[in-house]
Amino acid sequence: MFFALSTGCDTVPGRERADAMFLITEKTDIYYDLKKHSDKFFLPYVLSEISGLTMDDKGRLLTIEDETGKVFIYDMNMRDIDYGITFAKSGDYEGVEIIGNQVYVLKSDGDLYNFKLTTKKKVKAEKIETPLGKSNDTEGLGYFPAKNQLLIACKEDGGIKGEKVKGKTVYAYDLDTDDFKKQPKLTITKKDLKKFYEENKDYQYDENRIKFEPSAIAWHPIHEKFYVLASVGKLLVVLNTNGDIEATYPISPNQLSQPEGICFAPNGDMYISSEGEGDRGYILKFPMLRK
Repeated sequence: MFFALSTGCDTVPGRERADAMFLITEKTDIYYDLKKHSDKFFLPYVLSEISGLTMDDKGRLLTIEDETGKVFIYDMNMRDIDYGITFAKSGDYEGVEIIGNQVYVLKSDGDLYNFKLTTKKKVKAEKIETPLGKSNDTEGLGYFPAKNQLLIACKEDGGIKGEKVKGKTVYAYDLDTDDFKKQPKLTITKKDLKKFYEENKDYQYDENRIKFEPSAIAWHPIHEKFYVLASVGKLLVVLNTNGDIEATYPISPNQLSQPEGICFAPNGDMYISSEGEGDRGYILKFPMLRK
């Protein structure tokens, strides 16, 4: 029922205490080894607090940091920022997504900003207000192509305007109708994670280790799953379109000290960005693997 990587730890294979949260069910044949990145991109100091990540159709990475209203276009061949686009005044910006030539940026209070990708250094973005607010602490922004929806992941409160919702939530914004869906698209609770481990594990795990506060979300272009990343809790959770958990990956702080951005290349390679904690931010590349 599960698949585990051998890590070389001085423990019984498949029962490594350090990897007790690593679990991939037979429902997925694609996986990643988060202990073995194939490339590491150190970023300029202006991106020491990198907080969002997406890839355009030219294979460039678009990213933001959580203090200035600016999107940076990072060229992986140059291993440097190509240029930046100022779209709004300073604020707490947490997520970025590109769809065609349209760039969307998420602010921590739930507001969205939209502008066309350009070579200009400054643009006037359209502001899109949502029912979400500061108490939700919205950090993750992704795109669900099958429904043409933006996905907004809440790090804190899961409900809207005081409404109580158990667990962490992901909401959808429909780009065809310009409509915010008030019913959560995905909900992840500690109970859900515990049930997942109890039904699929054959080794011991620490229930107290389960902590999950989403910081990023992305849609996998090949096996069509949602990947939800949490810096707080250091966990990557994979869900199907019904919201069922199919895999979980623990994240080592030695690899990713504060992971807050995730995206995929068309071939399935995964990129995760991390703040530098006072030093340079960076992006790790993980090749897609198959069982």
